[in-house]
Amino acid sequence: MRATLPVSKDSKHVKLQKRMNKATLSRKELLISAAALGLALSMPKAALAQGAATPRSEITIDDLKVAQKLAGLDFSDDELKEILQDVKDWLTGYETIRKEPITYLVEPPTVFEPLSLRPLAGKRGVSVKVAASKVSHRPVSEDDLAFMPLRDIAHLVKTRAITSSDLTEMYLGRLGRYGDKLLAVITLLPEQARADAKKADEEIATGRYRGPLHGVPTGVKDLFALRGAPTTWGAAPYQDQVFDYDATLVQKLRQAGAVICAKTSMGALAEGDVWFKGMTKNPWNPKEGSSGSSAGSAACVSAGLLPFAIGTETLGSIVSPSNQCRVTGLRPSYGRISRHGAMAVSWTMDKVGIISRCAEDAALVFAAVSGADPLDRSSVDRPFHYSPKVDFAALKIAFLLDLKEDPAKTTKPQTTEALALLQKLGATVHPLSITPAEAGVLTILDVESAAAFDDLTRSDRIHLLKNSSWPETYRAGRFVPGVELLQAYRARTLLMKQFEDELGDFDILVADRVGGHTLAITNLTGHPQVLLPWGVTASGRSRSVSLIGRLYEEDKILSVANALQGATNYHTLRPDLSKV
Repeated sequence: MRATLPVSKDSKHVKLQKRMNKATLSRKELLISAAALGLALSMPKAALAQGAATPRSEITIDDLKVAQKLAGLDFSDDELKEILQDVKDWLTGYETIRKEPITYLVEPPTVFEPLSLRPLAGKRGVSVKVAASKVSHRPVSEDDLAFMPLRDIAHLVKTRAITSSDLTEMYLGRLGRYGDKLLAVITLLPEQARADAKKADEEIATGRYRGPLHGVPTGVKDLFALRGAPTTWGAAPYQDQVFDYDATLVQKLRQAGAVICAKTSMGALAEGDVWFKGMTKNPWNPKEGSSGSSAGSAACVSAGLLPFAIGTETLGSIVSPSNQCRVTGLRPSYGRISRHGAMAVSWTMDKVGIISRCAEDAALVFAAVSGADPLDRSSVDRPFHYSPKVDFAALKIAFLLDLKEDPAKTTKPQTTEALALLQKLGATVHPLSITPAEAGVLTILDVESAAAFDDLTRSDRIHLLKNSSWPETYRAGRFVPGVELLQAYRARTLLMKQFEDELGDFDILVADRVGGHTLAITNLTGHPQVLLPWGVTASGRSRSVSLIGRLYEEDKILSVANALQGATNYHTLRPDLSKV
C-alpha cells in the first residue's frame, strides 16, 4: 500500500516536484526534518515510549529548510522566520493531544459519504425472495451437509430435520480438525456456540423462528469485538486483548439467531494473510496463502468449516481471499453494514462484507446485518430487495476494458465466458473504459491507518509486529503534510464524480478477477462488488469474475450473480481436504 503524490501539471509545481525528487536528505537532515514536523524519529526509545516531543527551543530555521523538502516547497528565509514560532507552538499541541485517551473507537469528526449521481430507486426496506428449498432431510454425508447452501441448511433447521445443536457440533468438529491445520481460526468458541445453538432449538421448537440465519453457525473476522473473548486483530501486540462489549455486527448476527462458532484469522492489523501464528492457508493448495486480510473467513467457507463468514475490506481484503479460495465474496457499498466495534484501518474506506458459498447466501446474510447504526455515523439505511428473477433486457451491462485493450475484445477467458452467458440469458453488453485513480489519492489510506495506530507506532510494542509492512506505512504516513492529505480528499471527490460519470447509465460493470484497476477506484468511491469463483486456469490458478454495481444496488449485482451461478457449477466445487 505504498503511494506517491501526483505531480501537478502546473509548470511551477512541476519544477518544485522535480526539485524535491532530486533532493537528497542525509540522515542528519532527515532527523532534523522529523523534529521540525513534530516527529519522534530522533528520540531515544525511552523518550519514544513516553510520547515525548522534540524540545521547541531546538527547532530552527535550518530545520524548516530541510523539512520543506519533504513537502516539495520553497519558502524564503523571511517566510520561514514568520512561521517558526507557529511550528514550535504546534509541538506543544501535539504533546497535549498524545496525552488524550484516544481509543480505537474514536473516529475523526468528518464522515465519508459516497457520491451517487443517480437517485435511489425502489421502495424502502429490506426483503429477500428465494426459491423454495427442495431438501427434505439431512444428508447422510457430513461433507454434503457442510457444503450445503445456506438456503437449504436454514430449511432443515426451520423444519427441525436437523437441530441447531447437531449442526453446530458438526461445524465445531470440522473447525477443530482443520482450523489449526489451515491456520484459519484464532479463537474457537465452543461453549458459547453450544449455548446459543441450544437456545435456537428451544425457540424454534416453540414457533419463534427468527429467519434464515436462526440456528446456523458462522464465524467473524477477529477484528470485531466480541464480549469476553479475545479480539487479537491478528497481531502479537494485541493477542491478549479482550473487550467487554459486542460489535454491532455481532449483535445483529445474534439478533438473527446465528451461532458464532469462531473468530477467524486475519492478516496482522488487516494486511495480508500472515498473523501471529503464521500464514493462513488456501484449502485448494495448502502451499499457498489464503490471501488477505479476511483470510480465515474465506478459508473456513472454502473448506466447509462454516456455511458463511464475515470479513472486511479496505483495499481488496474480501475479494482477494475469495478469489484465492474460490468462494463468493460480497463487498457492499460503504456504510451499508455498521463498523462499530471493528478495528479501523481507514475510517473512510473500511467496509464490512460477507464471504459465502453463493450469491444467494450473501443476500440472506446481508439482509440480516445491514442498516443504519447510531454508533456508526457513516452507516445508512437504503432499500434492498433481492429476487432471483432478473429482467436482463432491462439491465444495462458493461464490461471493463484493460487500459491498453482493443475495445472489440476482452482479455481474460473467464470474462469472455461470463459475458457470453449473460448474453445467452438475454443481456446486452458493451465495452467500457474507466480512467485509473491517481496514485496520490491512496495517501488517504496510509495516513488514516497511521493515525489509527499512532500510539503503537510511537511505542516499543511496534517491534512485536513481525512479517508486516505496516510499521513502514505508519511511519511514512507521518511525513505527509496536512495540506496534501486534504488535497487527496479533494482529489477523491473528483474521482467519485469521474467514476459515476464514466459509468453513465450502466447498471453493472463486469470485470476480471478482483476488478483490475477498478479495485482501488471502487474502494475509494464506496461502490459494491461481488466476486464469483470461475474455475481454474490450465496451470491451476484460481479464476473469478467480478460484478461491480451502482451505489446501494447490491440487490441487482447479487441477482445477476445468482443467475450466473445457476447456469454454472464453479461455486459448488470442493477442495480435497486430505491434502491439508
